[in-house]
Amino acid sequence: MDLAQKINQKSVKNVAFKDIKKYLIANFLYNGDLDSINILLNIYNIYESIENIYPRYVTLENLRKDIKKIYKQKEGIELIARSLSNLIHDDVNRLELYLYLEGYRFGFNSKKYVNFLEIITLKYLSIDELYNRKKLFQYEFKNEEVIHFKKIIFKDIRRDRQIRGFIRKTILDLNERLLKEKIKGINEHLDMQLVFKTDDDDIQIEEVDSYLNESEIQILDKKIFKFLYIDGFRIFRNGFWDGINDKVLRRYK
Repeated sequence: MDLAQKINQKSVKNVAFKDIKKYLIANFLYNGDLDSINILLNIYNIYESIENIYPRYVTLENLRKDIKKIYKQKEGIELIARSLSNLIHDDVNRLELYLYLEGYRFGFNSKKYVNFLEIITLKYLSIDELYNRKKLFQYEFKNEEVIHFKKIIFKDIRRDRQIRGFIRKTILDLNERLLKEKIKGINEHLDMQLVFKTDDDDIQIEEVDSYLNESEIQILDKKIFKFLYIDGFRIFRNGFWDGINDKVLRRYK
């Protein structure tokens, strides 16, 4: 963490910090360098007192289901969906971690929403209860006022042009630099499959061509981008909500 310590020195200008942050993000997203994300987390701890970050990954099961729907008439669709998932699984996990981190950071520093949640919280919890809690309303809860407030926040995030632009650009960059090439080469990871077909008492073994043509690959690329864009909002808003909750608790520790 020597780099993070150097960044904390007063002699380093803000522009240098932005450049370092940009480099660390790119190195993590595009090169899979775990040290970069660890340094970035350390930087956020130093500058913004963010410590408790718990991203909740989503599997690619929903994406696999969507792919099966698109190519439901195509033989060998199971292999296509499974191969694609294996190809981009790590890339998507890194994307989710980054979007969660940024959402958490924005929520943690949002005085407006933190203050609102604190006012609501103090209606139902004592200061002693807040002091002893490790989590607030991140998980299962039935408080109607909190549920309503959470819905308002999620709507505000969805309507925010800056957030939409940030998520879209992040996914576009990842797609251009990593995913598109992998999707384009999907056929290299597909093989001819043997399928057993029965006709009365006659059993036949046939070879099935599961390769995708150029048009099908383009459709797949667009589908993956749409999926990640929608999923990106889910990840970002969950991080945002967790950040707000943690900031309220931090005020009573």
